[in-house]
Amino acid sequence: MGDILIPSLMVGDCSRTLCLRVSRLWEFLDPQDDSRLLHTDLVLLDEEGNSIHAQIYPPLCQQFSALLDEGGIYNLKYFLVRKANRFYKPVENCNMISFTKWTTVEVVLQIPPAFPACTYNLTPIDQLQPRVDYKEYFTDVLGVVSVISRVSSLRTRGRQAEVMKRTVTISNARDTGPTVDVVL
Repeated sequence: MGDILIPSLMVGDCSRTLCLRVSRLWEFLDPQDDSRLLHTDLVLLDEEGNSIHAQIYPPLCQQFSALLDEGGIYNLKYFLVRKANRFYKPVENCNMISFTKWTTVEVVLQIPPAFPACTYNLTPIDQLQPRVDYKEYFTDVLGVVSVISRVSSLRTRGRQAEVMKRTVTISNARDTGPTVDVVL
């Protein structure tokens, strides 16, 4: 597969090959102008399940978004390894990858059957309250949707128009104990 695994990465340029699955892929838009893309983000996994966060900044977003699909496996080469962002890291890794204009992406066609597909670090519902203002990592929660509210309208600060709002209540799998309300 690749020349190295994610734990072997060190800060700086990397010309070695990493074989990675795109576990998650999303676009981060400007909160003040949702038509402006700030960067594309990825969670990448190697064949042993090690994970790392990656970012692609404009104008490279369009180039690489045409090449990468969530769930796909690729050989990645000529990228930059840097210290992870201080806040809202999607995975526990002190480093991250930045795509550069020299980064190459090659589709892997012979996929090993045991190549991991996703990564997560679950937080029990009863431990969510202390994480309300926790900014270092995103928090993964697994639960059961127990209530879905009706759609209502809401005018938020900084927005001219009203937005639609719905509250989803999540409880633990046994439907007992604490619950969490998620506003969408």
